[in-house]
Amino acid sequence: MRWVIERVKNFSLSGDTGNNEVGAVAVFVAVTIIMLFGFVAMSVDFGRIYSERRQLQNGADAAALAVAQDCAFGDCGSSLEQHATAEVYADANARDGLAWVEDIDLDLGNQQVTVFNVTEDPGGDHFFDTTFAKVIGYDGLTVHADATVAWGPPSGLATLPIAFSICEWEKYETSLTPSSAVIDNVLPPTPGYPTAPQTVFFHGSEESCHASPSGQDLPGGFGWLEAPSVCEANIDAGGWVGIDPGASPSRGCDPVDLENIVGTVQLIPYFDDIVGVGSGAQYHVAGFGALYVTGYNFAGRFKERSTWDGAQVCTGEDRCLEGYFIDDWVVEGGTPGGGTDFGVVVIGFVG
Repeated sequence: MRWVIERVKNFSLSGDTGNNEVGAVAVFVAVTIIMLFGFVAMSVDFGRIYSERRQLQNGADAAALAVAQDCAFGDCGSSLEQHATAEVYADANARDGLAWVEDIDLDLGNQQVTVFNVTEDPGGDHFFDTTFAKVIGYDGLTVHADATVAWGPPSGLATLPIAFSICEWEKYETSLTPSSAVIDNVLPPTPGYPTAPQTVFFHGSEESCHASPSGQDLPGGFGWLEAPSVCEANIDAGGWVGIDPGASPSRGCDPVDLENIVGTVQLIPYFDDIVGVGSGAQYHVAGFGALYVTGYNFAGRFKERSTWDGAQVCTGEDRCLEGYFIDDWVVEGGTPGGGTDFGVVVIGFVG
């Protein structure tokens, strides 16, 4: 750019009219060139800065999720361990493999963590150098990104449309199966697993959690929830949910739907109060748990033998669901911060 400026000075010092005209043109050319460099700087360097920030944001997101998941499992580790975990994910999301976790703000009281991620280059500094923008006096900057992730009992979930009494949790909470035993949504090996699954009765004389003398949760209620079109219920912790009366599964569930839940972990709402009877009854949802389903019997076409021992899980007029109650089951993408902790943890971004 120096030669442009010198030419402009030379043209400006000349008293010749023609030279003055040429000088005006030179000034225009110089300004135009500077503007072009500015546009190049904006399109190239600012594009590079935008890309750098996206990489840093992806790294901060991944790092915060990783630390939050460790904490959700009760193993936050030391400050050094948290930084080591975060650095792995921050670097992995940078194209050049370099990012710096500047700080980690861990708030165990509110069960959330914030990871602060910034630029790093091979030289070890944290300044993102520009190329073309230097011509217009912009050398670079430190690019920042941060992410906050919280964990805790979910405020709402889509679940199997059947509810357990909180009494069931009180019976089985001391015999929970750790989530680490479940790999890729499978509990291996189910046949011959050293601990037998538990059976939850929705109707039957063996069940001690029913409020109704006839062996039901309430007159006309067998635990099924409203699910008119699909075999799923969208439920909020602390809210009320209507029942689907009768012993048969919810209207949205067909035999194939229920067959597919065997050998998988299903999310289940727990209720702590009941109002009404029959079709007007509702359950008050206290929170959510997880059950690895091994079999069930809801009569007619709705029955599957136990994958644990091959036996029918209940007989006669009994209606039941068999499985393992799972502890510390992590669900990503929900909203934490609601309900009682029944073994399901949600990890989600805040803000």
